[in-house]
Amino acid sequence: MKKITIDAVNEKYNVYIGDCLHLLESYIKPKQKVLIITDETVKSLHFDTLKQYVKTPYVFSLGKIPEKDKNFITYEACVNYCLNHFLDRNLLVLAFGGGVVTDFAGFFASTYKRGIKLIHLPTTILAHDSSVGGKTALNVSQYKNVVGSFYQPKSVIYHLPFLKTLKEKDIVSGFGEIFKHDLLSEGYLLDILDKETSLYHLLYNQKLIEKIMYHSILVKKLYIEMDIYDQLGKRQFLNLGHTLGHAIERLYGYSHGEAISLGICFDLFLSDNSYYRTFYHKLIKWGYFKEKQDFDLEKIMISMKNDKKNEEDSLKFIGLYTFGQPYEIQLTEEEFIHKFKQFKQVLLCCMEK
Repeated sequence: MKKITIDAVNEKYNVYIGDCLHLLESYIKPKQKVLIITDETVKSLHFDTLKQYVKTPYVFSLGKIPEKDKNFITYEACVNYCLNHFLDRNLLVLAFGGGVVTDFAGFFASTYKRGIKLIHLPTTILAHDSSVGGKTALNVSQYKNVVGSFYQPKSVIYHLPFLKTLKEKDIVSGFGEIFKHDLLSEGYLLDILDKETSLYHLLYNQKLIEKIMYHSILVKKLYIEMDIYDQLGKRQFLNLGHTLGHAIERLYGYSHGEAISLGICFDLFLSDNSYYRTFYHKLIKWGYFKEKQDFDLEKIMISMKNDKKNEEDSLKFIGLYTFGQPYEIQLTEEEFIHKFKQFKQVLLCCMEK
């Protein structure tokens, strides 16, 4: 088991990584009421394991496709559930699931009764990112994460044995954020994984997956501690790949990590960083982009214009001079259209090789 301490200005919390679910008991006070926010899939797979450490919890569950429930309608339903059960400000919320659950539960905990205690229990690879750093979010209409808050958990307990039930598409999605963190540091993990033809079997190598998660969360720690509230221009670098990626995810049904990985390739292309070709070929080898898409520039543009990261009339992307050296890129709509057309042609050439 490994531990990372996050210093969030006026408060610190620990992230535990490994076989560590037993640590949860030390955070629950005698007779304290506990609300587990989860989704139907995680509940069916892992709830019995969690119940060994939480006695008589209250449970609020999102559906089998939790992204569809990451909205104000479900938020209001959760509030009403708590009010109907007379749950007060001493309530402890356990965010038990993937990235959608941690976003939703974090937002709920930050607002119910003006703030209640929160612990993240990630069950996916992707949630290693969303559970650390204090960002919470809801979607509005078709737009992702446009409402949210900053709210730090009391702890993150990342019990890695939960990952063994993930499907291949979930692994592909999760590693997208791991690759992002690695590019924002020194490319250490990309070198380690270069000989791998599949990411799936890594989940059964406990020592290696713990090492991967530890390294990735350390990078996240570095960027968030420089800019806890995303106001100094440092934390925005964690959006590498996300401007185009969020639009691709919403419009074409890509998983989050797969869409972000394509967005990273585009950001590298914008940077005149030749590594985008190498990275794209690695992704293909690891099972990304199995279905070819004919991207509609007009739809992508409309989606990106409502991205919360943009300012005034510019579209904001994150470039990368080299590993660990990100910078901001701003494009007009016309510049983006021109660059994206070039990018599509380059990808076609990469596919043919």
